[in-house]
Amino acid sequence: MERTESLVVQVAPSYENAKIQQMEQFGWSLQGRQEIHEEGDAEGAPSIFGDTYVIKTKVSHYVKLHFVRPLSTANLDRIKQIEAEYFSLPFPNGPSLKWPIGLGAFFLLGVIIGNPQDPVTARLFFAVLTALCGFWVYRRIQKRNSAKSACEASFARRQELLTQLGRLE
Repeated sequence: MERTESLVVQVAPSYENAKIQQMEQFGWSLQGRQEIHEEGDAEGAPSIFGDTYVIKTKVSHYVKLHFVRPLSTANLDRIKQIEAEYFSLPFPNGPSLKWPIGLGAFFLLGVIIGNPQDPVTARLFFAVLTALCGFWVYRRIQKRNSAKSACEASFARRQELLTQLGRLE
């Protein structure tokens, strides 16, 4: 019997085939698959029409994949190094623009409408708040661009690692 190492990975059902193909590049073979449906009941507030409780059900759905790889695989140490770097590359998410744009629009509305008793002070106050939100949006856009650049660099490095992996075989 050949000695093997194993690994269990949990993925979304829509990502299952892509994950299997990704793992096969590193010498892993799919040994087993298990689809998980976890259902849990949570008690809610009492019903309006009596002393019973409204029951809410929460469902979680994912796939558990079990992979194996023979320990006698050629260049296994180098494959493990490439695999570790491949899966550790950062893919950061950029920050959302919803809050700063929403608040900026609210404050801009304050500039437009203003306060009828003291229009100059109110409009100046809302103009300052709108400018601060504009700066907030500007900084968030910079962070989003930085995250995008990091993702592109990580993607390029992943391609280089897969090329190195292809040369080992």
